[in-house]
Amino acid sequence: MSGQVLSGYKVLDFGQYIAGPYAAMLLAEQGADVLKIESPNGDPYRTQEGFKVWNRSKKAIVLDLKKPDGQKVALDLARHADIVIENYKPDIAEKLGIGYNVLKEINPRIIYCSISGFGSKGPYSNIPGYEPLISALGSVYTEQGYGAHPLYIVLPIASYYSAFQAVYAITVALYVREMIGKGQRVDISMFRSILGAQRIFMLEFSGRFRVPWGPTGVLPLYRLYQCSDGKWFFLALGNFKFFTKFCLAMKHEEWLSDPLFEGAPFLILPPRNAKVIAILKDIFITKPQNFWMNLLIEEGLPVAPVRPIDEFMDDPQVFLNDMLATIDEPGLGKVREMGIPVKMELCQGSVRCASPSLGQHSREILTSLGYSTAAINKLMNELVVK
Repeated sequence: MSGQVLSGYKVLDFGQYIAGPYAAMLLAEQGADVLKIESPNGDPYRTQEGFKVWNRSKKAIVLDLKKPDGQKVALDLARHADIVIENYKPDIAEKLGIGYNVLKEINPRIIYCSISGFGSKGPYSNIPGYEPLISALGSVYTEQGYGAHPLYIVLPIASYYSAFQAVYAITVALYVREMIGKGQRVDISMFRSILGAQRIFMLEFSGRFRVPWGPTGVLPLYRLYQCSDGKWFFLALGNFKFFTKFCLAMKHEEWLSDPLFEGAPFLILPPRNAKVIAILKDIFITKPQNFWMNLLIEEGLPVAPVRPIDEFMDDPQVFLNDMLATIDEPGLGKVREMGIPVKMELCQGSVRCASPSLGQHSREILTSLGYSTAAINKLMNELVVK
């Protein structure tokens, strides 16, 4: 098999912010022709640096969907589309004339993916689906605060996980369409996606013991430690074999029979855990990060240095696995950014182009739909299209 697996599929991306645009980008870099459709004001995240990644490999058109002529153009596009992605609040797409019930009438094969904050049902359905609100209500900050004060996380987990869920569901829907010839609606909510991302925490049963972790970890043999140079590393002794090798490497064989370390690696629980952590902290703070990495890695122990993003991007593992792409971004020059995160033997994706400027391909797209130059100029003069 040659080429990209989604080549020939047409996607209309009405998405804003992260979840919808990122899902559409993932489809684009597996070969789909993605058209980003924006209001005259543009995607609110155009001012964010991440916009360049979430919206690369697409073409772009501006449509004012509040005007009948803008809705007409959208419907003309939908007649020839395979997939629609939107992440408006529930009912907004219907008000703009591009809801699923309208589009399926003119194109029964359409796969229509809605990504909302909380879904279309329940008391939260009209709350804006902003990442911090989802994470706060979905217990992410509580769990990452490990029972102490809640901890804000910069990484937009709900948005990214929703995008991955959307792409998974869309490809399943395409497979179903190949079998029965009909499209369907795919309903993704960021709130439900957070549930899927937190399954390890969402287990409730009688007698469950919840350990208050703390920001650097509570298990002495599975946590962050600081070194004498101020740098940190993660010690991840996941079984007794590793604990044994660790004791020998640290020249503390007596820990193997010390009651303080009983239950190693995962059952050194409060209040003993604080004493063991204090012992290890006092040891690790005496030497720099490189010393401990060299010593422990040489013994085959699972440890890793905590590093800033620039060091991560320069890591040979990143380079040898082709994890980055260099793209010429208008106004920025050459930009290093995320490459294709998925590796496939027969149909590897590719970054096709930089993110489009607002309405960059409006005239080209309308021409492809059969609109005359005069009709296009009229739409632009009336600010239906930009």
